[in-house]
Amino acid sequence: MTIRRSSPALPPLTLYLLLLGYIWLLLALARFAFALWIQASLDEASAWDIIKGLYLGLRFDGRLAALLSLPAGLALCFAPLARGLAARKRRLGPLFFLIFFCLWALYALDVGFYDYLGVRLNSVIFELLEDVGVNLTMVWESYPIIRISLAVVSAAILSAMGASALIALPLRRHKSRKGALLCFLAGLLVFSWACWGQISSNLFPLRWSNAYFSPDQGVTALALNPVQNLFDTYRASRGRSFDPELTRAAYPLMLSYLGIDNPDPDSLNYDRAHKGAGQPAGSRAPNVIIIIAESLSHHKSSFAPGKDDPSPAIKALAADSLYFPHFFANARTTARAIFTTMTGIPDVTASSTGSRSQYVIDQRIIADQFAGYDKFYMIGGNTSWANIRGILGNNIEGLHILEEGFWKAPNVDVWGVSDRDLLMKAHAFFKSRTDKPFLAVIQLASFHKPFTVPKTPGFEKRRLSEDTQYNYGFVSEDEYNSMRYMDFALGEFFRLARESEYYSNTIFVLFGDHGINELGENMHDTYTAANLGPWHVPLIIHAPGRLAPGVNTHPASQIDVFPTVAGLAGLSYVNHTLGRNLLDPRFDRSRAAFISGKPGTAIRLVQDGWCYVDNRAGSLSLYNLREQQARDRKDEEPERFEAMRALAEAFEN
Repeated sequence: MTIRRSSPALPPLTLYLLLLGYIWLLLALARFAFALWIQASLDEASAWDIIKGLYLGLRFDGRLAALLSLPAGLALCFAPLARGLAARKRRLGPLFFLIFFCLWALYALDVGFYDYLGVRLNSVIFELLEDVGVNLTMVWESYPIIRISLAVVSAAILSAMGASALIALPLRRHKSRKGALLCFLAGLLVFSWACWGQISSNLFPLRWSNAYFSPDQGVTALALNPVQNLFDTYRASRGRSFDPELTRAAYPLMLSYLGIDNPDPDSLNYDRAHKGAGQPAGSRAPNVIIIIAESLSHHKSSFAPGKDDPSPAIKALAADSLYFPHFFANARTTARAIFTTMTGIPDVTASSTGSRSQYVIDQRIIADQFAGYDKFYMIGGNTSWANIRGILGNNIEGLHILEEGFWKAPNVDVWGVSDRDLLMKAHAFFKSRTDKPFLAVIQLASFHKPFTVPKTPGFEKRRLSEDTQYNYGFVSEDEYNSMRYMDFALGEFFRLARESEYYSNTIFVLFGDHGINELGENMHDTYTAANLGPWHVPLIIHAPGRLAPGVNTHPASQIDVFPTVAGLAGLSYVNHTLGRNLLDPRFDRSRAAFISGKPGTAIRLVQDGWCYVDNRAGSLSLYNLREQQARDRKDEEPERFEAMRALAEAFEN
């Protein structure tokens, strides 16, 4: 008599891990097949970039595998569901087939999409479907659809058979509730790890911007996952679309405002070539250090009326620099501020920030035109936040991103190292840069929740008095001291910089990424009615030997930063942005600051001491910012009102 030995019963967690690993393996095989298919486009890529691209891609695949295996994982590792699963194992075949059919159909679509457009599957597919008849005919005439369909069905059947065979393995039931709970928690941990995609001290997950570490588009394609790429680009593309007719209607007004000498209504050309003054004989181009200070709100700083002095170092720097008291962020949130500053285009995207869209990885920005410069972006945390890495790394050739792991300092909270440590390390780094001029952008983060203030020699916390809280609008003592700590760190940095060799040939720029909502009582009623607090920040340009100290009362905004810096540095560049050089007297009679959040929310325009407001709920207002008492003046100033309204709408369109 032959005795048939049955397979040993497996613990639920083991069976879940086998299923997760099986799906992950299938996705990995598909990735390696894709790599072989596009190998010709990888000829110029380094072996290291190819390996890194594959490695990142496998991590994206792990996330998708975890999501696909989640229902089965819950059923296996949650005891009540596990009992139901055991009774219905044979019925799961059709469900697995449906899942894998959808998966491989998307992968097949991705191959065709890449063959057609040279990029991985993304939300453009939905635009192609708008003319579905023509495009389906093109696909039918261009590709062997029947053979591809048969291949997809065959792959789905084989994949489903493998998954069904795994689920059919004997399952060992939990002997106790404790064991069931431990199984569930362990499975949840594995799932979370696979979905998160990476281990980071700042707890940022794996994002599409990680795939854009190389300028080689073949390497980027190798790293992306088509299913996740479709989701990411769809999410970023929702909201208001570009309307060429509105842009064309606004073009004549923007021609005048921007000073465009070579207009082209057909292409809507905004390019302006600027011939730089160059450098005196025997001198080197100046270094540029741009410091973007987190939440450096005007009404909470020493620039606002009040007896306290929350930011004395910044105020002292302004007295020795060119100070712009009417400077504004074009849009709220730090991500929008970084996008706006670096691209020169106000970030008014609807569903998400501009940096989160993959369509912005090929921008013509001024920072990329600093020829002969070493370029650095310095942050105490991680540029995976809001996918800032994608917008920076793919638009500024040769940019070195210095982030967590580079700084030999402890992380104090989710935002990485403290402002003081970041600035001290940056200062030491600048002292060593003696061979070439450098452009460095430093992003501070300490004045942000959770308002962490580490113990630092020379800095003492203060009690927040009721008068100070009432006047400046500080919501807590931690927030108050965090503002003071940021100011202290900046004071230390500039103190050391003045003692250093690089100081005399450096242009320093300091401004806030955005303001803060919570107003105190130190701003007048008109300012409050116009609601300028969330966008009003100081701008300080400190350029020893190049720029005399003073106060420039013209309105300005973040889109103007790089045109101004490039002009002050004497560089020749082409301006494709909506910003203008704040030091060019040609534009002094038309200075303006456009302010918006995103489509559907209020837009504002500050010009010549006035503020136009469209709250998008049918209310349009015009305020005279020189008046203490708020009064809508649009009926009394109809010409000014219509002119500012037209310019605000031209900016947006």
